[in-house]
Amino acid sequence: MSFLSGLFGRKKQTQEQVLHIEGEGDYDLDVVGESHYQDALLSICGRRTAESQRKQVVARLVHEDTNPHDNQAIRVEIGGKTVGYLSREEARSLRQELVKLGYPGITVECDAIIVGGWDKGAGDTGHFGVRLDLPVDDD
Repeated sequence: MSFLSGLFGRKKQTQEQVLHIEGEGDYDLDVVGESHYQDALLSICGRRTAESQRKQVVARLVHEDTNPHDNQAIRVEIGGKTVGYLSREEARSLRQELVKLGYPGITVECDAIIVGGWDKGAGDTGHFGVRLDLPVDDD
């Protein structure tokens, strides 16, 4: 899956040098590494519930050039807390698109949902996941 198929016509730059990208409401892009950030996701959601969460939020995608594992990493933050990363492929694709658009290194904002996080008792609990509402290709 490649990234940002329909970006043109969907961008606006805010005064804070954050580029807001609107998707189509599909939330098709999964964040990776959320298992390492379950405490942050729990604090954002407030608590686990008997049913899965589906909390709509705004995510920030931040260039993390100093990441020791990948100097092209894009960190995903919600409410100022790290909740995961874009996959390597998606991070590189986003960076390339931002360069093409004349916004290299800019922080991107988009709608997101936090899903999962149930607790049905007797040890039946689920991890939280994050999905981003960004335009993507299905190829």
